[in-house]
Amino acid sequence: MPLKYRSSWFAAALLLAFFGLPAQVVAGAPEDFAEGNRHNLRGDVVAALPFYRRAADAGHAGAQAAMGDLMRHSDFVEEAVVYYRKSAAQGNADGQFGLAAMLLSGDGEPQNTPEARKFYTLAANQGHLQAIDELAFSYITGGLGIQESEKKGPDALKWIQLAAENGYRPAMETLAKAYRSGDYGLSVDTKKAVEWSEKVQKLIGVQPRQKRGKRIISLEKQP
Repeated sequence: MPLKYRSSWFAAALLLAFFGLPAQVVAGAPEDFAEGNRHNLRGDVVAALPFYRRAADAGHAGAQAAMGDLMRHSDFVEEAVVYYRKSAAQGNADGQFGLAAMLLSGDGEPQNTPEARKFYTLAANQGHLQAIDELAFSYITGGLGIQESEKKGPDALKWIQLAAENGYRPAMETLAKAYRSGDYGLSVDTKKAVEWSEKVQKLIGVQPRQKRGKRIISLEKQP
C-alpha cells in the first residue's frame, strides 16, 4: 500500500485516536509506548495509535517520534512536524531524523536544508543508521548544502567509513575507490580496496535492506 494514501478507515482511526479512542489503562508513558510497540509489531497500527498518542502527549520522546512517523506516512504533515519537534527537542534520534527529513523535503513547513543537516548530524552522532547513510551520501554527492571544499574533508571520511561499516553500498563503493586513489587523505592500500570491493560484490543480488534505525510502520493491518 503506498504510504501517500490516506484511506477512509485509517483517517477515521487517526481522528478517533486524537479525540480519545479508548485504550487499556496501563501504568504510564513508558508502558503505553511498549504497548503501542506490541500492537505495531503485530501489524495493528490502529490499535497502537491510542497508546502511542497517550504516551506522546505525556512527553515520551520515542512515542512522539512514532506519532510523527504515523502522521507523516498518512499525509498529516503539519502534525508530523509538531511531534517530531517535540521528540527532537528531547534528544531522541528517531525524532531528529524524522524532523530532518521533513525539513529537507519542505513537508509541513518551509524547506530548510541547513536545519535538516543539523538534525541529521545530531541523529547520526547518536548512531542512527539512516542518518549516517544520509550524511555519507550527501558528502559523496554534495547534497544537504555540502560545499565542494567539504566533500573530501575529515567529516566526509568519518561518515563514509561509518556508513560503509554498516553495509551502505554507496559508501562501501566510495571507500573502495578511495583506497585505490588516495582520496579523503587515505593512504593508497590495494589490499583494503580489494576487501571493500569484495564486500560490495557480496551485496549484489541480495535483497535491499529495509529502513535501518527506525521501526517500519505499516498503514495496513496484517492478517
